[in-house]
Amino acid sequence: MKRFCRLLLAPAALGALLAACHSDSKPTAIAAPPAAPGAPATAPLASAGGSPDAAYQIFRGQLPGAPDSLTLHLLTTKPLDADAQSVFATYAGADGHPYQLVGHRMADPDSLVLEDISPEKQAAGSNQGPRWRLRRQGTALVGTYQGQPLRLREARPTGALALFVQTFADSVEAFPGKKKSPWGQIEFQAAVPTGGPKALTDNVLRQLNDDSLPGSPVRPLIQIWARQRQQFAASYREAAADSRSDAPADTAAPYGYGLRYQQQVATYVLWNQAPLLSLGYFTYSFSGGAHGNYATHTVSYDTRTGQPLTFAAVFRPDARPRLGPLLEAAVRRTLRIPTGQPLDGPLLVKKIPVTTNFYLTSGGAVFTYGPYEIASYAQGEVSVFIPMADLQPLLLRPNLAS
Repeated sequence: MKRFCRLLLAPAALGALLAACHSDSKPTAIAAPPAAPGAPATAPLASAGGSPDAAYQIFRGQLPGAPDSLTLHLLTTKPLDADAQSVFATYAGADGHPYQLVGHRMADPDSLVLEDISPEKQAAGSNQGPRWRLRRQGTALVGTYQGQPLRLREARPTGALALFVQTFADSVEAFPGKKKSPWGQIEFQAAVPTGGPKALTDNVLRQLNDDSLPGSPVRPLIQIWARQRQQFAASYREAAADSRSDAPADTAAPYGYGLRYQQQVATYVLWNQAPLLSLGYFTYSFSGGAHGNYATHTVSYDTRTGQPLTFAAVFRPDARPRLGPLLEAAVRRTLRIPTGQPLDGPLLVKKIPVTTNFYLTSGGAVFTYGPYEIASYAQGEVSVFIPMADLQPLLLRPNLAS
């Protein structure tokens, strides 16, 4: 039996892994809180502490040789097996430029092995970044960075919000009661703020429920999960009924590889320092074919009002044509494309389009392009950082992040 892959990964790390992650039978160890289609509207968001062995923590420290300290935002969930990718982290220094880390493996319950996946941190010609090997020691993380000693202390910086992490997972039988029926697999992981204005929590929950209208009802996580599971089960079984194999039921594989559907949703903490909370809403779906599809939608919230900071709320109406050259320079800088070299060699486009998929930090903004927007699927999502000093003339409110 192949493993059930948990894809709580940073988008840039997905390309090489997705194709190998479709199990061929029901998973054996899925943490699955019961679905509750009829859960009352007064149901709590989740348990007060979130899911067991799932947590969001903030650490402070200094990388060997670095001139200033960094803030690490670490989100961990319990792995389903020894190979599970169950750690996502971002860190930034004083300049507000964020970088991303993913868990390489869980050596034991108290150990973390992280890999820096931001292109800026990877050596030229390599897709591997620095390794962080850490072990929990009380409230600290102690270990090495690139083989040099590193110590990070848990902290709660002034203006940083607490968030709880809740995870749900289940498997759905394509043909209930049928011998050797394939199974679809669905996961949902949410990170929800427990502080700040109520409007902030409400708007995060609306985003998790794909509600675009600010006045739409706010549903608790258990209802959001139940809705997602019901929709997945209905569409999965409808697709399975349309493509059921004619092979005898007693053959080794009466149903095709394409029926091993997966749906995974995760929330990443990208920035957490007043007046900004920036979250990444990651989705992955496999419904047959050579590979699945994935994307990360990023949203920044004003922690004073709880409202999402949309492109129109942040940038001047005339910002688009002026933002284009900044984005091209950022893409060249991030991917090491020399000035003067045509973009449509290493990329799929001759000109970098302006995307409204962005989030803010204290030092600038990160713009994210999904697979095929500007680069191939194998290159993954491309995220680029533009410093606030370059963005100031384009902002409606120059002091937005302070």
